[in-house]
Amino acid sequence: MTHTCTPPGLGRRSFLRVAGRGAAVAATASAVPWLAACGSSTAGGNGSGKGRFTVKLAWIPNAEYAGIFIGAEDGLYTKQGLDVEILPGGPNSAVVPMVTTDRVDLGIEAIPENVATAVARGGKLKIVGAGLLKSPESWISLADRPVRNPKEIEGRKLGITLAGKNTALVFMKRNGVDVSKVKLVPIQFDPAPLAAREVDAIWGFASNQPVSLALRGVKTHVMPLADFGFNRMQSVFFASQKTLDDPAARERARKFMTASRLGWEAALRDQKHAADVIIKRYGAKLGLKLDEQAASLAAIAPYVKGDGDGSKGLFWMSDALIEETITSLTSIGIKLDRSLFTNELLGG
Repeated sequence: MTHTCTPPGLGRRSFLRVAGRGAAVAATASAVPWLAACGSSTAGGNGSGKGRFTVKLAWIPNAEYAGIFIGAEDGLYTKQGLDVEILPGGPNSAVVPMVTTDRVDLGIEAIPENVATAVARGGKLKIVGAGLLKSPESWISLADRPVRNPKEIEGRKLGITLAGKNTALVFMKRNGVDVSKVKLVPIQFDPAPLAAREVDAIWGFASNQPVSLALRGVKTHVMPLADFGFNRMQSVFFASQKTLDDPAARERARKFMTASRLGWEAALRDQKHAADVIIKRYGAKLGLKLDEQAASLAAIAPYVKGDGDGSKGLFWMSDALIEETITSLTSIGIKLDRSLFTNELLGG
């Protein structure tokens, strides 16, 4: 059996405005009230019963977690002997503290720097898999006036979120962009300024703003940062060292990762089924729409698979990806090294 709960008061309008991955990054307050609302006071970590497993999402249920929802709906976790509880995230619902204190067995963070920062502060955590092997962070422009490469950023007016500003500046400098020739305009996650041609491009995510604009009939051009030397894994799975050191807890985590891989493989094969499950079991209560989730899943699929040869399967953190992640995070001032990453739950 698999359980989930959904946060109240978050409808379609607010989802389209803030469902970018960076919004999840900004959530830092305690998630305890959410756990109580979900009836999960007994959930958690290494104290759970045999087969009981709790995973904490970074954001609200949506296409970003399609593989997990398919794992639940299609009985893939049950086949592994697991009773999985899925705790959603959202504003004021941080993931790292829940994993650090072993109140949940495993967490999914939007970006690896949140985990790396916790480790630098003394947290004993490991990233054990990457839900997105390629970063969907992108510059998004209108199709009739595209920004196709970094040099074409010069002379443009760019909409940038507060969360993305530092990374955007580092990306431009690394790609030889004269920042003095760029005008940065503060925006939120809503792509309306681009649609209104108030800016020439916006900072966003390939699976988010381009999708919502396309559903409004606005065609866009997407320029992923990863295609120009700035890639890092995202939607990372992570666990406490205590979980990895405990044979029983580690085995449950391994089974969860195995079933989640199978869930994502199934979701990518049959995206219609995956979108249906998201709406039927999770998204309808949040006001999500089937066409939005289907389009988001199609858009995020290439980033789940990444640009590698795929020989090690989904979630696998290759040496090259780890090095890209370290290089990118170091460039924005995050301290980390290879010891943060382990493929041991993936057969590595």
